[in-house]
Amino acid sequence: MAISGKPANRRNPPLPHSADFGEVLVQRFSMVGIYVAVLLLLAAAIVWSGIKTAEAIQQYHQDYKALQDMKKQERTLQIEHQRLLIEQQTFSATPQIASRAVTELGMYTPTFKDKLIIQPGAAVAEPISEPTVEAGQ
Repeated sequence: MAISGKPANRRNPPLPHSADFGEVLVQRFSMVGIYVAVLLLLAAAIVWSGIKTAEAIQQYHQDYKALQDMKKQERTLQIEHQRLLIEQQTFSATPQIASRAVTELGMYTPTFKDKLIIQPGAAVAEPISEPTVEAGQ
């Protein structure tokens, strides 16, 4: 013992001889149980974190692949859209030509009376007069 009357060994105070072996272990290792529990919780947290990280990376790869597929589809649709625009411009040119022919050149679609069918060996047909335009129209 030291001068103050306290035991010299502070970590392991002397136990009475009548103490049970289980009580001795509980008294000596009571703090060890808390450390073990904390370490087990930390280990579980590390494992859980690793699993979640792997899941996040897997989801990232799946989303990136889906994005690349959508970009391919977008390029295909853009090409189709351009083709359809060219086709639309081609078909819209015919009505524009027809409307300009009527407005600027005064052309019209001939009626059945304005048509003359020529057959070889037939008699000479008389020319059909031009349609008369009445004043005020």
